[in-house]
Amino acid sequence: MQESFTIPRGFKAGCYILSALMLGIAVTSIFLEKESQGFIFFSLPFFFLSWSMYAYTRLQLVLDNQMVVFTGGFKPHRFSWGDITRIDMAKVGKYSDPQVTIYYSDRKLQLARSFYRKKPFLEILHQLEKYAPAAVFTAQYRQLSQTLHA
Repeated sequence: MQESFTIPRGFKAGCYILSALMLGIAVTSIFLEKESQGFIFFSLPFFFLSWSMYAYTRLQLVLDNQMVVFTGGFKPHRFSWGDITRIDMAKVGKYSDPQVTIYYSDRKLQLARSFYRKKPFLEILHQLEKYAPAAVFTAQYRQLSQTLHA
């Protein structure tokens, strides 16, 4: 069974709207400031923000019984459950959001709770515990996972 996880639909729509708005501001600034050289410095941040908001909506995690696939970013990840060497969890940031780190081969994939809603994040944890070998989970992962499920 294949499950796909992305950002919430409403947030994705907001990112698309803001991305189009930023792109519009950048293009407008080019046409309004074309005589001066300052338009380059003024419009570049808006192009960058527009692209990064669009790219953020393309992130997708796909879990099935054989593979883990994370697409849409600079470094796509694709590995089988048997390639995993360690799975750890830590609380990070101002609000102590949990972040799962999956180590495989010589790479790592970080899945932050702040990217997903609580229910999909718990489903991701359930899929990890279901398909990954039991020996790869650290003690800290098990402890934090129990507090999240409670």
